[in-house]
Amino acid sequence: MNTTPDSLESLLEQKKWMIRFLLIACFAAATMASDMYVPSLPSIVQSLHTSTQAVKWTIPIYIFGFASLQLFYGPFSDRFGRKPTLLLGFSIAIIGSVLCMMAQNINLLLLGRLIQGMGMGSCAILIRSIAQDLYHGNPEKLSRTISSLAMVFSIAPIIAPVFGGYLQQYFGWHSVFIVFCLYLIVIGTLVYFQLPETHLQRDRHALHLPKLLRLYQKMLCTPSFVVFALLSGVSLGGILAYYAISPFLYQSKLGLSAVQYGWLALATALAMVASRGLNLLLAKRWTIPTRLKIGLLFLGLGPALMTILALLGYFSIQAIVWPYVLFMLGSGIVMPNAMVCALNEFNHAKGTAAGLFSVCQLSTVFLMSVTASHLDNQTQIDLALLLLFSALLAQGLYLFYNHSLKGSLQ
Repeated sequence: MNTTPDSLESLLEQKKWMIRFLLIACFAAATMASDMYVPSLPSIVQSLHTSTQAVKWTIPIYIFGFASLQLFYGPFSDRFGRKPTLLLGFSIAIIGSVLCMMAQNINLLLLGRLIQGMGMGSCAILIRSIAQDLYHGNPEKLSRTISSLAMVFSIAPIIAPVFGGYLQQYFGWHSVFIVFCLYLIVIGTLVYFQLPETHLQRDRHALHLPKLLRLYQKMLCTPSFVVFALLSGVSLGGILAYYAISPFLYQSKLGLSAVQYGWLALATALAMVASRGLNLLLAKRWTIPTRLKIGLLFLGLGPALMTILALLGYFSIQAIVWPYVLFMLGSGIVMPNAMVCALNEFNHAKGTAAGLFSVCQLSTVFLMSVTASHLDNQTQIDLALLLLFSALLAQGLYLFYNHSLKGSLQ
């Protein structure tokens, strides 16, 4: 659907519920791709006659694919629009999902996950860019809007593991990718017919390599951009690291079934919903820097408690879940506020900035996921130490920025 500056506002008012639904559904797709098959990880090890470590690699390989085209999607959407770029990503993701559902060996599954991630990378960056198209110029309102949408976005990681657990229990792990592929086809069709274009002032030179390199250099030399991208990466990376390790802890060591694990994942994901609501409440009283400090406090408390319990010999569902819930609360507060702080200075190139932000964020996530794939699954101690180290690193980066870098720029 073609739109003009004069007609966009009225069109958004007429279709606001459909647009909101499509933004939620697209963002949910990226989350579902990473979460829905997690209860199947132990089963995939047995089905494909491979190792636990090899199957864990399906998470970082997806993240690698997710990040690999971010530098392309951003400028491409600045040049040609958000909608065609989003549809291109969906097409790539469908190809990857087909490969996953046909996989009879670990190599084909890893290839499918890589391609799936390459396609799904378009969703995260373009949802951010579309939100900025609609709410740019008001960082506080943008932060509240992202958090409001994120509360609904959080339905996906709540439902996905439960749904995936039942699919695994009754139909096997291939069915998870079949259902996800059908989901992509339906949502992609709705995007094609119902989503208007929100980026109306196209940048003809957005794909000009010298200009891109200058923009990337400027962004990477901006301390706020780098620090807040890393903070967001640590927050998200801890969640993905948990998903890489927890199925084996809960199912292989503590005896839960795939369905039980899915319901447990639902319980922990509710903490993310709560964190979005908490961020909205905090926004009424405190500024973004204060909210970041509160989020970082929770981010460190959870892993510290998990480490203490592990060292004391407590290995149980409760000893893992409750500390992780604290980490999730912190993560849900840090991520939306860090994104606003990172992108606030680059409203003139929102798509490009969002792309580089995602690359920096997901590079951190990838490193944490790779580390998690090599950790021991006997107890929660390795997971606890990884999360604790990451949280302390985030605290250190933020303190260094506030007391050294930020001060030197003023």
